[in-house]
Amino acid sequence: MEADRGTLLIDLVRVETTLYNLVDGRLKDAGGLTLPQLELLSVIRDVPGCRVVDVARSISLTVGAASKAVDRLEEQGWCRRAADRRDGRSSTLTLTPHGSAAVDRAAAVFDAATRDIIGPLLPAVDAQRLAELLATLRAALQPSVDPRAGVPHREIAEA
Repeated sequence: MEADRGTLLIDLVRVETTLYNLVDGRLKDAGGLTLPQLELLSVIRDVPGCRVVDVARSISLTVGAASKAVDRLEEQGWCRRAADRRDGRSSTLTLTPHGSAAVDRAAAVFDAATRDIIGPLLPAVDAQRLAELLATLRAALQPSVDPRAGVPHREIAEA
């Protein structure tokens, strides 16, 4: 029997929202970054010569929304903009030492939260298969985005 695609989409969104809120709650309880902040800062960490457009593409935001989000991170002292040496009209983003430390602390909480929340729900083989399916979907929907960018617990250089 073929799965109803509409039900599949709604279930996927509901599961994503629930998991996202649970992990975000754990991060907030730990007194660190929120999950959206951690995602943004992880993209800045992972993408060499990161620009606002890279942030926007990586996490599916408009460039305007990404720019405003980066402004807020910059106000917190977690990242900074510098003129792009190759294109003076653009700027590159880097983490500050304060931002790197915040990401490192939050990444440990993120790892524990995802392990504690998702681990009991799916056997390892099912989690691996789900990861493969989601990577396939993301690659089809966002072909120009490195799927590893912005994963809080893993830097691209390590992969």
